[in-house]
Amino acid sequence: MIFSDTRSHDAHQIHTDICIVGAGAAGIALARELSGSGLRVALIESGDIKYRHRPQFLYLGRNTGKRNFSTVFSRFRVFGGSTTRWGGQCRPLDPIDFEQREAIPYSGWPFDYAHIEPYYRRAQEVCNLGPYDYDPPTLSTSHGMDTALTTRVYRFSYPANFGAAYRQALERAPDTQVHLNANLVEIVLQEDTKQVRHLKLATLNGRSILLQAKAYVLACGGLENVRLLLASNRVMNTGIGNMHDLVGRYFMDHAYFFPGYFEPKSPDFKLDDFVIRDYATVGREQRSHLALSLSEATRHREGLNGAALYLVRRDKYKTLPEYMSRGGLALNHLIDVLRHREAPSSELITDIADLLSDFGSTAKTLGRQLGSLAHRQRVPGIRVALEMTPCRNSRVTLNGRKDRFGMPRIDVDWQLNERDRQGYYRLMDVLRGEFSRLGLGELVTHDRVDETGWPLAMTGGKHHMGTTRMHTDPRQGVVDANCQVHGIGNLFIAGSSVFPTGGYANPTLTIVALAIRLADHLKRSFKAGAFPA
Repeated sequence: MIFSDTRSHDAHQIHTDICIVGAGAAGIALARELSGSGLRVALIESGDIKYRHRPQFLYLGRNTGKRNFSTVFSRFRVFGGSTTRWGGQCRPLDPIDFEQREAIPYSGWPFDYAHIEPYYRRAQEVCNLGPYDYDPPTLSTSHGMDTALTTRVYRFSYPANFGAAYRQALERAPDTQVHLNANLVEIVLQEDTKQVRHLKLATLNGRSILLQAKAYVLACGGLENVRLLLASNRVMNTGIGNMHDLVGRYFMDHAYFFPGYFEPKSPDFKLDDFVIRDYATVGREQRSHLALSLSEATRHREGLNGAALYLVRRDKYKTLPEYMSRGGLALNHLIDVLRHREAPSSELITDIADLLSDFGSTAKTLGRQLGSLAHRQRVPGIRVALEMTPCRNSRVTLNGRKDRFGMPRIDVDWQLNERDRQGYYRLMDVLRGEFSRLGLGELVTHDRVDETGWPLAMTGGKHHMGTTRMHTDPRQGVVDANCQVHGIGNLFIAGSSVFPTGGYANPTLTIVALAIRLADHLKRSFKAGAFPA
């Protein structure tokens, strides 16, 4: 593989067999699988080997719905993508997640768990997760817990950074080139709109390059995939793959809750099995942890979305009500902006207002933060991951603002289905009852809610899913079962934007499994002569 800096590229055109746009988990896994197939592959990355601010701020957009993390720092433009920043936490989706569930509208994948399970096994190796073993231990049974509960296994990737883990291996791939600092600014279709003709690339120093391939794969994440599709095909003003107004709809993110801490009472309960001890050392020093969730039988019977609870070693002040109050949340968001962990936005005005109107909570939070510097007290903080189900009006759209390439920026209108709360509250109720009944300990929680009834202790997961959803019917999905954009014979999408539903598990293992599956499909298709010469 040749790594080239497109800013100093001599040629004005690039010709290849397969073009992959985006060098994150999906793009690198796909390029790795295609290596040695005899196909020429071009891997296009907006960022560089090292993180730089200028390309990163091309992600600038607005959150117009439920409050969430800024679009700027939710994904990363660098070789390796967001794997350069993640904690490496992984598990497969549950079998129920692939099923069409009567209680959950728009649910159901085009295939079942048995079909994808072999790809999960291959993805396990790519994600550096160790043995493929997610069989839950008999912990619930041994403690006599209600059969409504089950244990779940999560594993940690190490090394987690795909860019660092696979750079040398990909450099040895003879038929693949990586083009860094190259930004896709338009997808150009043939006149009949049934094939992609070429891509227009641009660099921040003013160069323009035309790329022609036989097959194209967008692997830019659940927000940027949408922007690229909607901003192209401007003559028809509909975008690409959007004949049924689906591109950008059904946006999902995982909701995470930090509602308090666990106070153990029984020495027989193996608490450490459920605790993430330190995110800075996971993978290297901790390869797995357990969680508790509702059983699939319970979810089927009660029509519930998925949720799982595990514990994180956390400063105690971060588990108290004031920390998750309006004032406490505003204070911490402002601190994140000052530390360049978040981007300044119009929400700063709201933060300042909340900080002042809830000054008592703000002062308590700040005092406890300062006090923890002298006397640090850590407890097993509760963390709950919740499946947010598909909502048609939750969507990503273009707005009137433009980036430096003239491409429209995005608005993210994250909407939640009201009944999705049921999965969270049902899990918490069962766990409270069982921990108390068995004398294992107590969930010490606070239950403050916002004006819409959702707990204040909720954040997004930066897991952008569903915006180019997969379905065999083009009236219900953007891509088909092989991740091909409906109606566009040589355009494919990789990543979590194709998820019809997202479960409660982190998406990376499923992203990589689907990328491997897509690589196999592309190799078969080229062998069968499916793409024009």
